[in-house]
Amino acid sequence: MILKNNLVYRLGIIITILWVVSCTTIPTTPQQTCSVADPKLQGHYQGDCQNGKAHGSGLAIGKDKYEGEFVQGLPQGKGTYTWADGERFVGSFDKGIPQIPHSGCYVADLRLRGRYQGACQNGKAQGRGKATGIDTYEGEFSNGLAHGQGTYIWSNGDRYIGQFKAGQANGRGVMKYVDGKEEAGLWQNNELVN
Repeated sequence: MILKNNLVYRLGIIITILWVVSCTTIPTTPQQTCSVADPKLQGHYQGDCQNGKAHGSGLAIGKDKYEGEFVQGLPQGKGTYTWADGERFVGSFDKGIPQIPHSGCYVADLRLRGRYQGACQNGKAQGRGKATGIDTYEGEFSNGLAHGQGTYIWSNGDRYIGQFKAGQANGRGVMKYVDGKEEAGLWQNNELVN
């Protein structure tokens, strides 16, 4: 009787071990982390991956959001790019750059692509001009970037009036918000410093 009970006991242990092992999934391949090249899209990525980079269909969410096709970590092909303020572009991308239809000289700021009127040099906005896309900028340009005195108006109506350097608020200026609030002073790299 002891032998029979011992056999049943051992058989029970073997069955229990097999059941536990069959209920536990053991990953056969390590989970691959995919990187996205655009810093504004870094944070969370869900989708296809190749050699550690987003490649194929995917969704990247950082400060901004992009859903569509990727190649080597960059938006490539068809997709939807949504900026942090909710504005979006649906269309084609080439090496991470939205292919926004544009007329006139080259303007570097993607949110200003659409139409440019003004002075040009070597195919780029240079001197006084006005660029209108999602947002609007009127003022001085250098090498396709807002540079000098100008006014930048966001799609929501907020506006910065003042000095720019290499496409960013730099120097004396005032930010006027649609709610009536104002921030005036010295700006550096789009930040108020005093």
